[in-house]
Amino acid sequence: MREQINNKKQKNRTLSLEHYKLNVQWILPIFFILLVLSYFGVEFVKDLTYQNVYNNITELSEQTTAQLNLSISEQKKFVEIMIGSINSGYFKTPEDIFNRYRDDLEDYHFTRLAILDKNGNGTTSDGRQVKNYANIEEFFNQKDVYLSENRPSTVSNNQVNIYSKTFRLNQKDLVLFATVNTEDYKEILLRRLFHGKGGTYLINNNGSVLIDSFDTIKENNTNLYDFLKSNYHLTNEEDIAKLNLMEENIKSKKTGTFDIRLDKTTHFIHYEKLSINDWYVVSIAPDDTIAKELTTFLMISFGVCLFIVFVIISICIYIDLSNQKKSRKLYRVAYLDPVTSLGNDVYFKEHATNFLQSSAKNKYIISLDINKFKALNNIYGYEFCNQLLKAIGEKLTNILPENHIACRMSNDVFAIIFSYEKNIKTVLDRIFDEISTLQINDTSIHINLSIGVYQIKPEDTDINKILDKAYIARIKIKGLYRDHYYVFDEVLENQLIEEQKIESSMEEALKNEEFKVVYQPKILTGSEKLYGAEALVRWYKKDEIIPPGKFIPLFEKNKFIIKLDLYIFEKVCQDLANWKNTYGFTPTVSINVSKEHFVDENFIHEYVAICDKYELDTNTIDLEITESATIDEKIDILKILNIIKENGFIISLDDFGTGYSSLSMLQNMPIDIVKIDKVFVDKADLNSNQNIINYIMLLAKRLGVKTVVEGVETKEQVDFVQKLKCDIIQGYYYSKPISKDEFEDYFNKNT
Repeated sequence: MREQINNKKQKNRTLSLEHYKLNVQWILPIFFILLVLSYFGVEFVKDLTYQNVYNNITELSEQTTAQLNLSISEQKKFVEIMIGSINSGYFKTPEDIFNRYRDDLEDYHFTRLAILDKNGNGTTSDGRQVKNYANIEEFFNQKDVYLSENRPSTVSNNQVNIYSKTFRLNQKDLVLFATVNTEDYKEILLRRLFHGKGGTYLINNNGSVLIDSFDTIKENNTNLYDFLKSNYHLTNEEDIAKLNLMEENIKSKKTGTFDIRLDKTTHFIHYEKLSINDWYVVSIAPDDTIAKELTTFLMISFGVCLFIVFVIISICIYIDLSNQKKSRKLYRVAYLDPVTSLGNDVYFKEHATNFLQSSAKNKYIISLDINKFKALNNIYGYEFCNQLLKAIGEKLTNILPENHIACRMSNDVFAIIFSYEKNIKTVLDRIFDEISTLQINDTSIHINLSIGVYQIKPEDTDINKILDKAYIARIKIKGLYRDHYYVFDEVLENQLIEEQKIESSMEEALKNEEFKVVYQPKILTGSEKLYGAEALVRWYKKDEIIPPGKFIPLFEKNKFIIKLDLYIFEKVCQDLANWKNTYGFTPTVSINVSKEHFVDENFIHEYVAICDKYELDTNTIDLEITESATIDEKIDILKILNIIKENGFIISLDDFGTGYSSLSMLQNMPIDIVKIDKVFVDKADLNSNQNIINYIMLLAKRLGVKTVVEGVETKEQVDFVQKLKCDIIQGYYYSKPISKDEFEDYFNKNT
């Protein structure tokens, strides 16, 4: 019995062992199949993931390149504008050029200008002397605007890049330098990828590193290919071949993306060509996170076969979520501004283009920036100004309608597109009111905004052209601190075209004596005898007369007014000398002097020299300055006025009462005459303005200052002014501006 029992147990053990062997036979093929499926699954996921990273690193590099191209293009355009003005003959000396453009440098991120001759000698806009500048022939050998590779600054420890263009001045071949700190370009490259491990290089087509956002390369002219091979101990022939192919492609002006093993970690590299000098943006980002995930997955696959299916599903889900997270990070880098968390220029153009195609009505686009933002950076520092930009972004988000798109385009420039069916002035005023003063930490800061507006038309489809119009409107408002914004209209577009025509013909017009002097008589109030006249300019261009309102503001902007003022002054002196010799009588003539002269206090010596040339006493000439010149912070007005007075000229303050000055300031100024603007004698406001003019007359007499009332056109206005005991009257009631010959007849009859 016992033997039977033992035989039965043994039989059961044998059957169990056979059953176990049978299971093992089936498990091994299943495990192998699952292992193979796992391997191919991992490779498939790896390929998908890598392709996703390829696309994102390519897009990021393209956007970085686009931003660099935009910055370089704007700076080149500014250099071309300067050279165009120089070639037009506006300037006589390098200092004239510096004076004209010194205030514009910071808007284009230039640190200084320099003008050198072929020996490398010259001066800079900040008053430095340059002697024997090295390799000057490098710049004279270029035909177009040339951007140098970075080089050490001669005045600081910074690396700089130099824009240059040759020109001729006073029969000499010269070159204009416009210097920009290399660090300014580096800011554009400072985009971090893959947990801060990625970055960007800027190289030339020989592979020399110009800018390194990693800050790992310390020596100048380091070759990127050699650096990567030596620094990462690159020995794998396949990876070396990839680097060599990149070097060949860059020399052939091609772009590309590839992955390579550096320090046992896969890195993704994309290279994109810039629009200048055959320079390339090379973006490099590691992907060790993905590599670790794949390794972990393989270990689990090999170690736990029973859970292989579960692991595959889990890892696929995990990788998918991880990729989504990385895609979101890359999206933020490619489309969002890191300072304000608004969209960047790429985001704006893509989404604004879609917005243009929407059914929304009354669409507007705004271009906005901060005046003198670079000065704020210098005063408060970059970190403070970054907080300032962020605060502006938050304010815009709260102020604007819900359907808006607001982005930071570059530096301090914001762009906004939205629809608004009510009065747009409401939105614009609110932007100005809420952003003009901001609280940053414990500091309250006041900023001046320039806001350009364009109302989008149904046929507008090109976002770049629409942006340009808002940009033009923003440039129009710059410097006009009493206005908050400018709305682009066809008048502005036509005005710009008209201004281009005027600028193209102004030099020829001066040469051909198309600018003529006319005289408007000034009458003594009591006797109604002739006191003198105001000399005014008219432009007779072929069959048309161009009114002063069209060309005077433009000439003040481009500084041609300095030439025109001197020309008119000499013409008036010729007439005064002729009247003195012919009639023995020299009327007092007032001549307008633009404040553009006041940047150089020596300008008055030219006026004195002209008076001496025609043997005239300066005390017969009245120089009229506008009220705005007295409040310009860039002008030492008291010093200028005292110099004018020391040379014997009469001084009139024109347009008094329309600006921000007051009679109390006359106590400190050597003013002889105050000209009261015609708005105070307008027929509709005679009674309401009587107290104001009475007050002006009383204080003027106490200060010993004469008064002239302009714009007197009716007998009622004459009676009004005479009753107020004003000294001198000027206006159409007595005479419109008349020619020299007509004025001679006038003063023969009225003296």
